[in-house]
Amino acid sequence: MSKYSIDFKLEVINHYLSGKEGFTATAKRYEVKFTHVRKWVHAYKAHGHKSLIKTYTHYSGAFKLFVLKAMAQDQLSINQAATHFNIAAPSTIAVWQRLYNEGGITALEPKPKGRPPMSKPSKPFVPTNKPVTQMTQEELMQELEYRRVEMDYLKKLEALAQQKHLVSKNKSK
Repeated sequence: MSKYSIDFKLEVINHYLSGKEGFTATAKRYEVKFTHVRKWVHAYKAHGHKSLIKTYTHYSGAFKLFVLKAMAQDQLSINQAATHFNIAAPSTIAVWQRLYNEGGITALEPKPKGRPPMSKPSKPFVPTNKPVTQMTQEELMQELEYRRVEMDYLKKLEALAQQKHLVSKNKSK
């Protein structure tokens, strides 16, 4: 939700456009920031009433690149480009510039939103009593991995038991 209603913004814009006061005086009268008044007025002049309606737009990589090229070609500032292309926050364009400078065109492509899907839990391997000659290559590899892990576990368990035994022997002395 926007901090300022559309009716309030329209009232501020109409007051400024009446010519009675400039940006600063209008901002003081309505107790808003000077930059808000300037941004609202310029956007209203460029796009009319639709500039006051907040839209949540997902910009394509091609559009972002088009905006950046237009800024360079027409010598537009970030604020002017935001007004010209009806982009709500000029800081958005600044982020695009930084991404483009760091990563090129591919960095401008939209990123997927949300969390990545969880991987399905794999079923634990249970060794079978099948004869080795009847096992597939994949089953043999799984069996081998299982046996190796099992041996490593048993070796570690034995080492811990010996260490515990040595510690208890040294304490009894």
